[in-house]
Amino acid sequence: MIVREASQQDIPTLAILAQETYKATFGHTLTNEELTEAFKSRSEDYFYHILNTDTILVVEDKNKLLGYIQFGAVTYESVESTDNDIELNKIYIDKNYQGKGIGKVLMKSMFEHPRLDRIENIYLDVFDENKKAIGLYEKYGFKRIGKTPFKLDGKIVGYDLLMKRSKKSSKMDV
Repeated sequence: MIVREASQQDIPTLAILAQETYKATFGHTLTNEELTEAFKSRSEDYFYHILNTDTILVVEDKNKLLGYIQFGAVTYESVESTDNDIELNKIYIDKNYQGKGIGKVLMKSMFEHPRLDRIENIYLDVFDENKKAIGLYEKYGFKRIGKTPFKLDGKIVGYDLLMKRSKKSSKMDV
């Protein structure tokens, strides 16, 4: 198993993985229209654009992409962030490989990435019913700090749990 930065050649596979994983995890909570809207930020066009600003690390084994983690500038309106803060935007694992330590590998790789050398705080949001993800984040020192709107097509359709991990956190082991 190797971890590496995503390239443009990965984009079609990233889009498929993102959409399939998103649908499997959240499809039951959204209408077909909302799901179609959510896929826009998991499309090939999205990944072509975001590769210029965000860092995406992929895990692959025998040339099969098993998952990815994406991090970049903080986008939460309710957070007063600085250039020393970052947002963990997405972490998706192929459903056939969940529970096999891929999330831990991706988290460790993110924490070791040079882009985090001077980072003070890492923010993320997570569906408050996604207990596995919340458990993973709490294991790495993320604390619940509130809620943030979940928007589709500019409309608030719910609220996600907002979490933060500070370098001052006691849980610095990765």
